[in-house]
Amino acid sequence: MEKLADPAGYRNDPNLAWQRIKAAGRNPGMLGRLKALAHWRELEAQDKNLPRGRIARDETLADLASHPPKVQADLAKVRGLSAGWKDNEIGKRLMAALEGAKPLTDAELPARTPRGAPLGKEGALVADLLKLLLKIRSREIDVASRLLARSEDLELLAAGIRELPMLQGWRYDVFGKDALDLVEGKMAFAVVNGKLKMTHVDDVPEPEGSPEPVE
Repeated sequence: MEKLADPAGYRNDPNLAWQRIKAAGRNPGMLGRLKALAHWRELEAQDKNLPRGRIARDETLADLASHPPKVQADLAKVRGLSAGWKDNEIGKRLMAALEGAKPLTDAELPARTPRGAPLGKEGALVADLLKLLLKIRSREIDVASRLLARSEDLELLAAGIRELPMLQGWRYDVFGKDALDLVEGKMAFAVVNGKLKMTHVDDVPEPEGSPEPVE
């Protein structure tokens, strides 16, 4: 709720608009073009009082940044743009933005995504168990699973990474703690009254009729 109530979350700074667009890789030249294009689109949207997606979609900007057209006529071949962009005024402004783009500096480059060791077969199985736990817990508390954790984060947790959103704040309380216990061998799955649940290893009920342990 604090994030939703923060006015900064609703300010559209054209210089930071590129950070909201998903783009593969960390190539300074490509990201520099993406930054210039996102800046251009933000100004166009504000000038025309239109949603930025009506000017050009994120995917289109990412394609243009990765494969920049050499001349304006090439815009007619870009997926997501109409043929009219090859000679209209907005197309000219787009090309001007591309021509003025500069590679990002090292300080501007986004941080690398943390990666653990390769999961391997066992790690992949652990990640699958975490996904099952996520499904169970989201059902129990009636919260969309994507709000608790992403699939990529579950794989990172299985690989040994601990600096993750699910291990902080309310997410840790309702899901992260049990997820951590699972990968550390402190939790297990059990069927209780016909329902699949997670329980601490020491709390797993013995099946009826189990033999007494041998001294």
